Amino acid sequence: MKHIKIAILTSCIVLFSFMSIIFNSCKKDDIKYNDTTLIRPCDGVICFNGASCSDGVCVCPKGFEGDKCQIKWSDKFTGSYNATDDCNIGGNPTYSVNITTHPDFAYKMKLYNLGIICPAKIIEAEVNPEKTSFFIPLQNTCGNNYINGYGNINGEFINIYITSRDTITHTGKQCSIILAKNL
Repeated sequence: MKHIKIAILTSCIVLFSFMSIIFNSCKKDDIKYNDTTLIRPCDGVICFNGASCSDGVCVCPKGFEGDKCQIKWSDKFTGSYNATDDCNIGGNPTYSVNITTHPDFAYKMKLYNLGIICPAKIIEAEVNPEKTSFFIPLQNTCGNNYINGYGNINGEFINIYITSRDTITHTGKQCSIILAKNL
């Protein structure tokens, strides 16, 4: 009988030790969400336009800015402008230019009616990541002319520098255009 009590007591101690080991090995560690806190910094943060949250801040995709990525890079360029250029030898004509955002890309825009260089046509441009300048990639949207160039914004004015190459006469022309925003 004494051996049975010792066997039962030993079995209970082994069982208790085994249960204690299993219970402690299943204990979950505290979840750490960033290096300094146990909070979730992105809880309640809303980011737009495909942005993601990292440490409580929206990380914007190319073409968007703002605390929630709600502003297109091209927005500061859009509008209606009065333009003058030095493309004509006979004088500096005044005409209207419209700039709109590209429907598919927030960092692209469309410039309509760049005077004698490209009248009543649309030229596409891409805003640079610093968001104060843009470039016009080489394109053939102006009849026989290939156009490329660059521009920058300074307050209510945009300066554009264009190079045009005629594919028939094989001549080139450079000119600058100054746009003043219609308020």
